[in-house]
Amino acid sequence: MTFLALAGDADELEVEGYFSGIMMLPAPQRDLLAQAVNELLDSTGSTADGAHYSDQYSASLSGHSDYLRPLTLSPDRYDFSASPVGDHSTSSGTVAFSAAHATDPFGCDPHLNDVEFRRLHALYESRLLESGAEERFDRITRQARDHFGVSSASITLITEDLQVIKSVVGSLGQDLPRNLSLCARTIEQDRTLVIADASTDPEWRDHPLVAGRPGVRFYAGHPVCTAGGWRIGALCLMDDRSRTFTENDAQALRYLAAQVQMQM
Repeated sequence: MTFLALAGDADELEVEGYFSGIMMLPAPQRDLLAQAVNELLDSTGSTADGAHYSDQYSASLSGHSDYLRPLTLSPDRYDFSASPVGDHSTSSGTVAFSAAHATDPFGCDPHLNDVEFRRLHALYESRLLESGAEERFDRITRQARDHFGVSSASITLITEDLQVIKSVVGSLGQDLPRNLSLCARTIEQDRTLVIADASTDPEWRDHPLVAGRPGVRFYAGHPVCTAGGWRIGALCLMDDRSRTFTENDAQALRYLAAQVQMQM
């Protein structure tokens, strides 16, 4: 209630997932949650450590900065102010990470912008591309297809130039060039992408997957993130028929995406 009173708009699932360490929230929502926690600690006279903010500026405006313990940085200089999912802000980790570009062990193109370089590094570091199909992920895609009654459900990983299928049930999921991937568009923002009827949507009706084979009509996808908050892929639903997709449906898809992240 304190969070909502501060104009927080993340739902209960997102807040629980964030506190459990399986979901990432945008920086403004994280700062409002930190403020809510700190106000509650202050009101009860607790001596527990305060909740950290996304950056020092937000902490200085909070009125609680004096109660936050100093952060202990890892050797890679990651800290609580590291960039959130896909954020283009900088942190104390950026300089150290940028210095690793020339000797990156995963072979990422050093000419990529820093945000994309770090996202790809997180993807390759996860080793998910190397392990092939896994039953722990297949269970989730089966559950997603059965719950929503769609033709296909899949978990995709987005490399620098490809959509790679990690798990698929149904006939519509396939490896693709990144420029044709709907999931590549999904990971651009921290939100659920829904296309109710691609054949009538001006943005999508001429897309090769819509205008040609396999004739996609409905798509819904939600990003899946590493523990560090990098959007490396998506859990997506596809159908050859148009469909409605309610807010309850979107919440259920986010919950299943959180299960994917737990497995990751």
